[in-house]
Amino acid sequence: MRILQLSDTHLRGDNKLSFRVVDTRRCLDATVAHLKSMAQKPDVIILSGDLADSGDLNAYHILTELFSPLNIPIYALPGNHDRRDRMQNVLKDWCPSDPDVAPHICYTVEMDDLRLVVLDSTHPGSHSGHFFPAVETWLTGELRKRPQVQTLLFMHHPPFTTGLGVMDEPFENQQLFAALVADNPQLRLCFGHMHRPIITQWQGRLCVTAPSAAMQIDLDLSPEGGDTFVMEAPGYLLHHWENQTLNTHVCQIPTNVTFDGPYPFADSVNPVGPSD
Repeated sequence: MRILQLSDTHLRGDNKLSFRVVDTRRCLDATVAHLKSMAQKPDVIILSGDLADSGDLNAYHILTELFSPLNIPIYALPGNHDRRDRMQNVLKDWCPSDPDVAPHICYTVEMDDLRLVVLDSTHPGSHSGHFFPAVETWLTGELRKRPQVQTLLFMHHPPFTTGLGVMDEPFENQQLFAALVADNPQLRLCFGHMHRPIITQWQGRLCVTAPSAAMQIDLDLSPEGGDTFVMEAPGYLLHHWENQTLNTHVCQIPTNVTFDGPYPFADSVNPVGPSD
């Protein structure tokens, strides 16, 4: 089983440059071309948030147009730059949300010996991560169903500090989430948001963050770091589950890499919409 995790495409639907610099449509075209060329296609694709820049409606339509011909099951979750309502309207087949936890986009993909749990950590208008009581109740119930089965939990915001200064914002109800993670040894946690591959252990569980499919945050480990990006190679994570072994590979997308930057994250918002 090959689960490809793609994150932080920040696609604009108006042909303008994201953050005044990045042609995210060109980046996405390169990503789709790479997926089509792969000799071993993924069995599942997970889009782990910040699909659209500032919740751009047309961006979600472009995503469906480009990804649907791949004929690969796709699942998506929101990031702080997305709009839940637009995702659920345009990408409804990619967001099979459990109505019991609405408006949060949370659901589980069941397989014979593997589970994919998708968790919504967003709050409209906020840049940081959140773990609401309703989501905690839902997640507790889901993890009790098959506690013996290896489980990949996908969420946009990591709850741990990364050293990237301004990106290490408070994570609401972190201790509540930490206790739940510590009680479930079957979990591996997979995040986006950081625009860099990061591997750590938190609450006794392996955690990984995905690189961006567009631009990477500058590796500045000062208190002011984390607020600029560079045009390093775009990438993704490939989670490979076979013979009860789960490996996570950090992969790159072939493109013309310039390493230009650092640039500020300018002209982008954390949208507030009807999903409030």
